[in-house]
Amino acid sequence: MKRTAVGIMVGAVIGVSLLLGARAWAEPSGGHIDWESWSLDWEVKGNTGLALRHVTYKNDLILGKASMPVLRVKYDKERVWWNPFSWFGSREETGRCGPFQDRLSWTNSIPITSCNGKKVCTREHTIEGLKWLELGLYARIGEYHIYQAWYLSADGEIHPVVQSRGLSCVTNHVHHPYWRLDFDVAGRGLDQVFVRNEGAPDEGWGPGWHKYTNEVNTFKQTATNRVWFVRDYPTGRGVWVIPGYGYEPIKDDGVRDEFSDRDVSIRRARADEDLPWLFGARGELAFDQDHEGVQEQDILFWYVAHLPHPAALGPTAWLAVGPVIRVE
Repeated sequence: MKRTAVGIMVGAVIGVSLLLGARAWAEPSGGHIDWESWSLDWEVKGNTGLALRHVTYKNDLILGKASMPVLRVKYDKERVWWNPFSWFGSREETGRCGPFQDRLSWTNSIPITSCNGKKVCTREHTIEGLKWLELGLYARIGEYHIYQAWYLSADGEIHPVVQSRGLSCVTNHVHHPYWRLDFDVAGRGLDQVFVRNEGAPDEGWGPGWHKYTNEVNTFKQTATNRVWFVRDYPTGRGVWVIPGYGYEPIKDDGVRDEFSDRDVSIRRARADEDLPWLFGARGELAFDQDHEGVQEQDILFWYVAHLPHPAALGPTAWLAVGPVIRVE
């Protein structure tokens, strides 16, 4: 039911919300929200999009910070025999664009007329009897229209979603959003990260469960319904991270490729690495050179989706992806 509800809501946002309006008044670029069982701070700061901080559910801390530092965009290289300009260089008319690193900020955000001209839209939906809170930022970067949002349900889910439309070249391409999730369940910094695969052996944590001991880059696996669980060691309370169901016409969170070669990265959290995206358009996420231990540590969970945009859909088709975060 939740899958259907959120799909309807995302479709409504695409069809109604994203309208360019008059310049917004001097509104704050941060604030605080108490809604249903949720309490959180939000901010648009430092080229990391719309970020959430100090997120609690039923008075339990869930996230220290959640942000989306970058969308990396990779266009196909189309070389056609009859056009020598397509063999070399990067020209719009040849279909050779990018790659790009799109980073959302207060500067490139745009007022939303259907949300009283605000740059950050906050509103409530009730769909199929379930209440949802939408918190979203609309940005324009070159030819792209981008809407980054967080959807929170009254019964304990967070759906990070990014929606995009526009074409820099009339060529197939893929957007790769990177969500940085600093889980601080119970606020102790004693995190454990597990992955569960249906049909996998029992390694001591129960059938199908594997505990990560060191920093790792890994991927989705639909054949085994792979999901992740981040929990607080002393209390056992935790959060599920579930690959996205997909929003029409996209069926899921996409497929990794050579340009963006992972779906999940686990890192030890370090204050000096809490920075805007450092790796450029061509660079992949690093911070794992020392392969540090992550057992009972403060960890970062990076989730990467892969949003395909076939050029045949044109520049006005909105497409969306994003995972599911479920409080246990």
